[in-house]
Amino acid sequence: MSGGILWLASYPKSGNTWIRIFLENLFRNGAAPVSINELNVVSFGDAQRDLYQSLTQRPIDEMTDQELDQLRPVLQQKLASRPETSIVKTHNRIGFAGDIPIIGLEQTMGAIYVVRNVFDVAVSFAAHYNGTMEQVVDGLCRDTMHTPTTKAAIVQYLGPWGEHYRGWTGVPGFEPLVLRYEDLRSKPFKEFSRIVKFLNIPATPERIKKAIRFSNFEEVSRQEKQAGFRERVRSEQTFFREGKVGGWRKSLSDAHVAQLIDVHGDVLRELRYIDKNGKPTV
Repeated sequence: MSGGILWLASYPKSGNTWIRIFLENLFRNGAAPVSINELNVVSFGDAQRDLYQSLTQRPIDEMTDQELDQLRPVLQQKLASRPETSIVKTHNRIGFAGDIPIIGLEQTMGAIYVVRNVFDVAVSFAAHYNGTMEQVVDGLCRDTMHTPTTKAAIVQYLGPWGEHYRGWTGVPGFEPLVLRYEDLRSKPFKEFSRIVKFLNIPATPERIKKAIRFSNFEEVSRQEKQAGFRERVRSEQTFFREGKVGGWRKSLSDAHVAQLIDVHGDVLRELRYIDKNGKPTV
């Protein structure tokens, strides 16, 4: 291994893209916000079809998920062997696809893990993937939860929301920087400064504040309305939809909330999303 892989990891719809845009603005340090369609600092994702296609002569569309899984270690070794550290976006859990490690920890030199309240994840996930709330809430509780291979990306193994968090934060000797989406929203300078410190970037407070301002929700939403966002799943989709904390209260039924608490209660308490009596706090 040369530079290794630094993972930018999260369950889908938890703020991963927001951090990528922040890092782009921080590294470029320009006089104007960078285009959300020109993100090069975190230019790799472990679900990118073109990266897998570069490793095989067979068309991706003709390959099964099991065959694509065989390429995961090859791709991760290739990214880890680059002279500089490869920052790689992932929504995958830490675990196995058959007998293939989904995330190769031997190629890993670190990780940033972003977690968001599962109630808000459910609402955003349903809008993003055009699913019903029943489908999404059930999926967030199911071990087989995944996003299938499509024209946009290869299969991503998610698993239950709580186990996804436990997997990334429970490996002995492996200590990712853990960030709550809600803290990024309420205390942006403090929390984004933690990212800068973790990455050992010599940035002044003024530079950090500018990168935060250039990547805020209003700015990225404005850009998407003007020029679209090439990472959208569907062309008619709005990727940067609301980004609110607590928006779930308008959309989730009491039964859905109870189901999520029943399955993920321990993690929800640990992350302060519910109190000791099981009442939502965010």
